[in-house]
Amino acid sequence: MNTSARELIDLHDLHQLKYRYVRSVDTQNFDLMSTCFTADARAWFAGGAFTFDGREKIIGFLRQLITPSFVSSHIVMHPELKITGPGTAEGIWRMQDTVYFTAANPIYAHANLIGGEQLTGSAYYHDEYVKEADGWKMRSIGFIRIFEVIERKQARRGIDLKIEASRGMQGQ
Repeated sequence: MNTSARELIDLHDLHQLKYRYVRSVDTQNFDLMSTCFTADARAWFAGGAFTFDGREKIIGFLRQLITPSFVSSHIVMHPELKITGPGTAEGIWRMQDTVYFTAANPIYAHANLIGGEQLTGSAYYHDEYVKEADGWKMRSIGFIRIFEVIERKQARRGIDLKIEASRGMQGQ
């Protein structure tokens, strides 16, 4: 199979899109996050437990989930990307995340979080992409967990969490 220079550039751009999305999650930059999705995007998080149609609904949900008390680090790696047609692609990404909850989180009510917990987990993202006039966007995003561990505050005695106000970004 011969890969064209255009396809290599598209694959690079898809990497950049996913990395930009993850950075927007960890820095809580919802304006940047919004640019990663098509207007009619679909999201299914946690294996479909949370499903949303449309960029505005997706961003609205993520604003409820990713509050200032949600301090996260998401790493995506091992992409399996495939150009499926002119201006379309799909991808599977391995994800590892660590989240510190400094207060209760309503989306995680099922886990009885009160603040002070640490979530560690991994999952596979399953994405679909469309190339629009201003570049590649996610048309569908979803993940299925491999595992999720929540370490309770009581188990974390003597561990201090320092949160940088800039969340890793310069000039903020």
